[in-house]
Amino acid sequence: MKKGLVLGIVAIAVAGLTGLASAGLPCAAYSTATLSAVQIKVCSTTDVIWDGPGAAGYLKIDVTVHDCLDNPVDTCSVRLDMTADFTPDPSLTGVGGILCGTGTMTAVTNANGAASFTITGGGAGALALNYTITAECAIPEVELASVSDTVCVKSTDFNGNGGTNFFDTFKYLPQLSSGTGYTGDLAGCSSANGVNFFDTFVYLPALSGAYACPSGGVTLSNVGTPSCSGPLLP
Repeated sequence: MKKGLVLGIVAIAVAGLTGLASAGLPCAAYSTATLSAVQIKVCSTTDVIWDGPGAAGYLKIDVTVHDCLDNPVDTCSVRLDMTADFTPDPSLTGVGGILCGTGTMTAVTNANGAASFTITGGGAGALALNYTITAECAIPEVELASVSDTVCVKSTDFNGNGGTNFFDTFKYLPQLSSGTGYTGDLAGCSSANGVNFFDTFVYLPALSGAYACPSGGVTLSNVGTPSCSGPLLP
């Protein structure tokens, strides 16, 4: 009886210590990473329109960091590492895509264990985004998520070289002239694939402001597939 009692007490103590060891440490099983689109200068909420400063729209990754007791972990440094491939929309030729920045960002969680990352860039087509979320506040670091998503994007930076300028106008004007084109339908206020002066109201501020990646970007390789002919968000 005494031996069994001692072993039971030891087991309870070990379980308690294990729980204490897990408290406050990032745990992948209870942490999340979610990709979404934020729209600003558009009527439609379905298309993803991005640019260098994120003034027309941008992609966002929301992260929640919890410990293995499902409690939020605050003041935790979280790192986002991204790579991406890009396929220009079939309506465009001789263009590419760009991801603003270096592909690596860090953020610190708040009292709710939440942090977010803003992703900006240029180019119109299929963006195959691959990213990992790593908690740097643990030793060793803990990988919380590894995700691959494909998003169809539009941009005032039609050619995806990192800035909106007259070269992009050469891509936009033919679609405005014909009144058709998926990539030129920036406003999303009219009929499907309709390009008109409403779209110009979105394009001109970007052209006038010379929207661009603030500190350069990563040129994305053209993989050829998949292609975009409409909105796609996971």
